[in-house]
Amino acid sequence: MDFGSYNLVVLILILLNYLLVVFSLFHLIFKTDYTLWDRLLWMVLLWVLPIVGPVGYWFYWKRGR
Repeated sequence: MDFGSYNLVVLILILLNYLLVVFSLFHLIFKTDYTLWDRLLWMVLLWVLPIVGPVGYWFYWKRGR
């Protein structure tokens, strides 16, 4: 794998991560019945913890249903 294709793979992974974050935020804001405090906490976690935040949100949401 040369340097150019490595950069492309990293770029794709970063874009996928931020698409997942944006989708999770949209779901958090419009599709859930969390309190304001819970929503703000999840928003901070989704942006501060780039990989663990979205995965944790979806795991917690599925488990809570």
